[in-house]
Amino acid sequence: MRARTSSNLVALPGGTSPSPRPPNHLTEAERALFLEVIATAPPKQFTRADTTMLAAFAQASLLARTAIKKAARDPVALKVWREASRVQVTLATKLRLTVQARKDPATLARNPPAQLSAYDARLNDD
Repeated sequence: MRARTSSNLVALPGGTSPSPRPPNHLTEAERALFLEVIATAPPKQFTRADTTMLAAFAQASLLARTAIKKAARDPVALKVWREASRVQVTLATKLRLTVQARKDPATLARNPPAQLSAYDARLNDD
């Protein structure tokens, strides 16, 4: 059994709980996205246990970005994009990055979005 060490953790400003550190196998772009996801989430949303899924989310996201740029010319790239996007959405939901994963449906039903006034709706039509 491996010993747990504090060197595997990174403390983010504004929070007291340690956040996952990007694994060494990630590329610079994947590492940057990994850190961006952690930085934009609420302070205690992620733990060390989320490291693998966060890394996979970063990889799937960047793979999807790369593949979609080639998809118009290459049908294989379209298939790669489709699969990477599916993985990305699944991981985003599991990591509670999507609105539907963060909000309780009962709460959403009690707090419907504000309706636009007739004036605002008319402005949006122009």
